[in-house]
Amino acid sequence: MRGLYPEIDPYDHGMLPVGDGNTLYWEECGNPAGKPVVFLHGGPGGGASARHRRLFDPARYRIVLFDQRGCGRSTPHCSEPDVDLSVNTTWHLVSDMEQLRKHLGIEQWQLFGGSWGSVLALAYAETHPERVAELILRGVATLRRKEVQWLYGGGAACLFPEAWSRFLAPVPYARRGGDLVEVYHELLNHPDPNVHVPAALAWSRWEGETVKFTPRDEVVDAFGEPEFALAIARIENHYFRHDGWLAPDQLIRGAGKLAGIPCVLVQGRYDAVTPATTAWELAQVLPGAELTMVGDAGHAFDEPGTLHELIGATDRFAARRESTSEPPTAHLERKETRMLFGDEHVRRYEETDGQVGHDWQEGVPTLVLTTKGRKSGEDRKFALIYQEDDGNPVIVASKGGAPNHPGWYLNLLENPEVRVQVWADKFTARARTATGEERARLWEKLAKVWPDYNDYQAKTDREIPVVVLERV
Repeated sequence: MRGLYPEIDPYDHGMLPVGDGNTLYWEECGNPAGKPVVFLHGGPGGGASARHRRLFDPARYRIVLFDQRGCGRSTPHCSEPDVDLSVNTTWHLVSDMEQLRKHLGIEQWQLFGGSWGSVLALAYAETHPERVAELILRGVATLRRKEVQWLYGGGAACLFPEAWSRFLAPVPYARRGGDLVEVYHELLNHPDPNVHVPAALAWSRWEGETVKFTPRDEVVDAFGEPEFALAIARIENHYFRHDGWLAPDQLIRGAGKLAGIPCVLVQGRYDAVTPATTAWELAQVLPGAELTMVGDAGHAFDEPGTLHELIGATDRFAARRESTSEPPTAHLERKETRMLFGDEHVRRYEETDGQVGHDWQEGVPTLVLTTKGRKSGEDRKFALIYQEDDGNPVIVASKGGAPNHPGWYLNLLENPEVRVQVWADKFTARARTATGEERARLWEKLAKVWPDYNDYQAKTDREIPVVVLERV
């Protein structure tokens, strides 16, 4: 059985203003030159986690995660009662994804979404099919009224009667036979915390109790964390009572727009949250879709059979990219050993004084740069390709050709005094940006080591900085 890849930390992250007073948290992990993929979390309102980074091979993927409006590390957070939910809709999120894609300088990406994330993936893909390389959908949903009614109208209650009784507890007895999504809307927006907090906990824990093939206490407890519960309950209820701002059967009827986009659907046979019928119906109209029913799984992504299929799909698409790419250049042919990335690269470099990590690939040397975070004031470490010039290391602020500068470059603009490690040699340096003829000369020198720098410069409007680290 395939399992999650090892733990990995982001090599970059930030906050992206997307309008209406909302700012999204985003992060990138893995290989900056790898195959772009964006992970779309569930809920809506569930947020992305460190475990989600591990669904992708970090040596082959450029992994993008973000917290959707109102949840996780994005602001404002919907646990606050005065947050304006009118500017939090499916189509706001589709627009946010496009803003993020452009911000990161990505032409086309794989969409990986589960549960609500599959709804958002389909809505985005049917709106921007030219930006989608592949689709991997798990716990498939399209937010049709019958799907919402299954979970909140008594269908799933037949499988989880004890949990359903706890879901009904905050609802006045006389209203338990009515539209529970509407009743909960009133409860969740009641000004009294003694009303809206118990309602949020009951709403959220109902999902926690139904998400696994075999319910687990630690999962239910996580859904019962008050701040998380308030955000996810308010956002989910807001979306569900508006049918996701989708016309009836819109995502099913629009599936023809995805012709030519490879799509894998992974569905737990006994998924009580998003029943298997939706995945089946979508597969009948989605051109070329590959549907796998996992016989011993519920809704969660990390149940063994489901996880095995998801990792297999991400690995297969990464391998397909490698096998169909243009003949490798000389520097790519050197990739014979496992490459290190991000914090793991820094850690191994420092532990071994560069014996592991200095030669990222054959002929591609790296150093460790330590800057002061311009906002936090804390040390921030980065492993970067370098070349020597007159005894001083020279590095390039490429960020894969993204339209904005990498965080480490912004840090040293704020505070140019940095620390550098080359092999076991550790020293303080003052960073300066090369200009004119010096930049041109140093750029040519660095591009001989890493030819992709020329491609990065060609796809961005900014002049990629070349930085000299002068020993002090």
